[in-house]
Amino acid sequence: MPPADPSDPSGYGRSFADVYDDWYANSFDTHAAVEALTLLASGGSVLELGVGTGRLAIPLSQRGLRVIGLDASPEMLEQLSVADPKQRVVRVLGDMTDAAAALTAAGIAESFSTVFCAFNTLLNLISLDDVIHCFEASRSLLTVDGKLVIEAFVPVAPESIPPNSLSPANVNSDAAVFIETTYDSATSVLTGRHIEVRPGVLAIRPWSVLICGPLALDKAAETAGLVLQERWSDWQGAAFTEDSTAHISIYGPDTTF
Repeated sequence: MPPADPSDPSGYGRSFADVYDDWYANSFDTHAAVEALTLLASGGSVLELGVGTGRLAIPLSQRGLRVIGLDASPEMLEQLSVADPKQRVVRVLGDMTDAAAALTAAGIAESFSTVFCAFNTLLNLISLDDVIHCFEASRSLLTVDGKLVIEAFVPVAPESIPPNSLSPANVNSDAAVFIETTYDSATSVLTGRHIEVRPGVLAIRPWSVLICGPLALDKAAETAGLVLQERWSDWQGAAFTEDSTAHISIYGPDTTF
């Protein structure tokens, strides 16, 4: 199978929609994220970029918030539909780099108190230009005092990323999953494949991620007319330090922009 096409925004969902909840259920602090996002929303409408299967959108909607969930993957939105039988979350198919156009096409015309993108989803974009476009679209959708909230990992130094690697991710009596990666230092894009081997089945699940740290995201935000207001190392609001491996970055509109 050919490697993932990093320019295809629907590729990740197509690769992982059927296993996402099973594989990653224990990878998140969902309760803390929902608590923090509920407080940040202050009762206003919420837009999630890359809503996926609804891990955050569904409990937010159960808090009484109006939640719009945008995703480029029909497969992910189908999983969300199944997980949300009361259809509390409004599903929109679209690319986060042009979220405003996707919402307009869906007949949605409103501003949001909170736009957020969780668990590295922003870094599925393939360049800082795409990140800037995403930030510009998000800013256009925020209320005057709205917040753009980004959750992402803090990458290791690019020079420490091997150009190629193959390693086991999970091996048990029923299946084995290996991760194969290739790093392009010129584009800062890491492409990879989860190779899943089960009796009678070989599944290849391609993906890509932009190696981009918080300072680069701050510069992209500034270009898009946003300013950093707070940064935490987790959803419980722990201080961000040089040793943090993840960040929750909260941006607001630059009123001088």
